[in-house]
Formats: sequence, C-alpha cells, structure tokens
Amino acid sequence: MSINPYGSDSTIKSRIEAFEESVGAAVRAEIAAACLAPGRLAANLGGILPADDAARIIDRFRLTRIDDVMLLGLGVAQTIARPPISGFHVGAIGLEAETGNLVLGGNVEFPRTHLGYTLHGETFVFTRAFSRGTSIRRIALGEAHPCAHCRQYLSEFALGPDLELIDPLGHQLTLGDLYPWPFDSRYLGQPGAMPGAVNFPALAPTVSAAPSPAINALLAAGRRAHAPYSGCPGAVVLELADGKIIAGASIESVAFNPTMGPLQAALVDLIAHGYRFDDVVRATLGTVAKGAVDYSLNTRELLGAIAPGVALDIIDWRP
Repeated sequence: MSINPYGSDSTIKSRIEAFEESVGAAVRAEIAAACLAPGRLAANLGGILPADDAARIIDRFRLTRIDDVMLLGLGVAQTIARPPISGFHVGAIGLEAETGNLVLGGNVEFPRTHLGYTLHGETFVFTRAFSRGTSIRRIALGEAHPCAHCRQYLSEFALGPDLELIDPLGHQLTLGDLYPWPFDSRYLGQPGAMPGAVNFPALAPTVSAAPSPAINALLAAGRRAHAPYSGCPGAVVLELADGKIIAGASIESVAFNPTMGPLQAALVDLIAHGYRFDDVVRATLGTVAKGAVDYSLNTRELLGAIAPGVALDIIDWRP
C-alpha cells in the first residue's frame, strides 16, 4: 500500500462520523430524492443537487457547511456508478463554482471492449460539469487520492491547480498539492478547458445536413468541444426511445491520453439522467473524417459494445 504523506484534520473526521451516526442515512435519502428523480433532462439537472436543496438539507439536519452534504452524500454518488467488471463502486461529488450546485458522479466500466474507455468518478463529475457549461472548484471523494490518470485529466481544466479535494478522513488538499509540477495546458500556451466557451463557432458539416433537433444539438456540442491540440472537435448525439436527445463533446488533454471521447461524454449525461444504454435508438457522430483525430472507429467500437444494433450516422465537418 502506498504511504500517505499528507496530514488530515481529525476534527473534520470526528464531525462527519458524528453526523453519519445521527443523520447520515436521512441526509442521503434527501439527496437522492432531490437529485435522482426522473424527468430532470429538460432542465439538465440529472444527478445535480441544486444549491437551494443543499441549503435546505443543511438547515434541516443542522449540518455546519456544504462540505458536510458532500461528504455524507458520497454513498448516493456511488449509486450512479456502473462497474460490472471490477464491482468497485466509486462516488464523487463536485461543487460548481458558478452555481453552488452539487454534481454527483460515479465510475463506469464497459464490458466487451478495452479498459481504456473506463470513466472514473472524478472524470465523470468534471465531464458532466463541462457539458453544463460550469466548472468544479471542490470535489469530495472517499479518499482525496485520485489516480494519476485523473490528476492529469483534472489538470486540463482552467481551475485545475486550485481545485480543492476533501474526504471523510479529514484531508483538505488542492490538486496543486497532489500534482505539484504538472504537464498541463499552460505548457503549450493554452488556458485549459473553459466552462461554456464556444471554441469552434464556425464549425459546419462539409455536406449540408437538414436542420433537426438532433443536428442542432450536435453542432452546439461540437462548437463547445475542447480540442485546442488537434483542432479536430468531436461530438455525439444520442436519440432516446422517449424522444429525448443527449449530446456530448470531446475534451482533449494536453497529454493526449487521457482525452474524453465524444461518446463517453454523451454517456456521462445519459447515465446522470438515469437512462440505460438500451434506451438509445439512434446515434450521430460529428467528426473531422480522416483528420489528425477522427472519432469514427472508436465510436463504432464503444457503441457496438454497449448498444449493439443501434445505427451510427457520421457527419464529416470542418472547424
């Protein structure tokens, strides 16, 4: 086992243990009722605990701060996880800088394809926030000890070095503490992934596509993709059996790997809103066909593993 070089605050640990014993289960029930209810896609609130609800929970259960809600709620975040290979459930909860909302996420594994498609709990939370046009300034974990893959991914975001990490053991760290000399976007003169930025405003298909809700959502997602290193944005739209539409955009890493593919990003939102893979009836990919980065092959592979039989339309576009 690795050696932990970081100190923790025993008063935080004692406080959370006391709350856990007295109101932990009730707090989790309130969080689940508020953020995992069906029908939240229209407001893009799947897996989101609004700030007002968090404040109500603090008052009702006489908690002391938002951190208490985040740490006590980790068990709810674990219910989002889908780890059929490892059986190891990871939960994470992020605090949105812009709204004060809490973003819940968990790890996701995809059988019948390679392990590199796995979504970690921390990457789930950050990808979900990116799709909402927000950023995460604090994240709660079972242990404030994300793997090296996650540290590299989290460092890609503009708030990365100042990200605060907390856990029920009493650790209060920053990403800068855990990754003090990162290879990040600033090495290449880039600001990192910015919430809500329209990075490719002129993005358009090479062949005219008839306007539709799916195409409009695809273009909107593609224009917000974070692809400063390849210049090849990708986006995926998933059309669901109930008529709803979910989209995701690629998020590149300065290290190239880890980069979030557009289908993985769309699946984050799919899972956050409580849908299953077999709810998908049609998928459309926008990519720079035969570009330096072309998402056609890996999107076909992952989609074929999780939703065999679902047709994939591919639209070639230029930034």
